[in-house]
Amino acid sequence: MDDSLGVEAAIAAEQRRAATYRLLAALYHQPGDQPDRLLDDHDPVEIDAAGLRDALPEPKPHRLDHAQLFVGPFDLTAPPYESVYVDDESRVMTDATAAVQAEYDQAGVEIALNEPADHVAAQLEFVSLLVATECEALAAGEFEAAEHYLDRQYEFLVSHLGRWVSELADNMREHADTEFYQLLADETAAFVERDGYRLADRRETLDAGDELIAVLQGDDTQ
Repeated sequence: MDDSLGVEAAIAAEQRRAATYRLLAALYHQPGDQPDRLLDDHDPVEIDAAGLRDALPEPKPHRLDHAQLFVGPFDLTAPPYESVYVDDESRVMTDATAAVQAEYDQAGVEIALNEPADHVAAQLEFVSLLVATECEALAAGEFEAAEHYLDRQYEFLVSHLGRWVSELADNMREHADTEFYQLLADETAAFVERDGYRLADRRETLDAGDELIAVLQGDDTQ
């Protein structure tokens, strides 16, 4: 197994992944009074946070665009729920919602969001928690557990988030009134797709017998 410096480098890289999912999740929440602070005060990430910061609109158009895309009260132009894309475009709280909630329950986590379990922010936050738990396992030298959480991340992207986030992004690009949400669509779809390929490559390399830390260190998509 690699030395402690190798483990520390691997953890730092995985922490960037966790922070990226966490920041993306926060950006889908209803805008607060100071959204610029969210994009100023964050850990290192793998998305263009500076570009998103520069594209932030004034508070009123920001809130209005968020509402017409994701909230209502009229028809949503970019529904942020998996169920709409994989089950029935006219409904939420379907079998897909229940399946996502079961994933959270199995992991023993509760997502603090007053929305159905299949909301994009909840799913992004869940992956960030899986990556954070992987980092804890790496720090403790529990490499088998870390591989388990890598597998769970991949399976969740394949079964849930990765199935529909590109369609959400398409709707956001088409209907957003602000550059901010158009750019957020680009950054979200690109990162989730890239991370899915990264996790698939890691699984293949681990199955070939390579050690976990070597796989994380050799990941050229970081």
